Amino acid sequence: MRTFACYITDDRFGVPVLSFIIAADALRARELALRELLESPHHQRIEMLENGQPIFVHARTPRPRTARAGRAAT
Repeated sequence: MRTFACYITDDRFGVPVLSFIIAADALRARELALRELLESPHHQRIEMLENGQPIFVHARTPRPRTARAGRAAT
């Protein structure tokens, strides 16, 4: 098993959240990292490293803003 460090950018905090994934290979770790990114709407970006080397980076695509009732879209 291999250990991967993940830094998650969360819009509620000023610094990335650190978590670890233990998986058999990088592909499985990537799947788990994506799952973690999608776990919360506050998670905006995830960076996965192994032995300090970047393996994978993924960011959410911004959601389009919708106009509120009674207000014009800008």
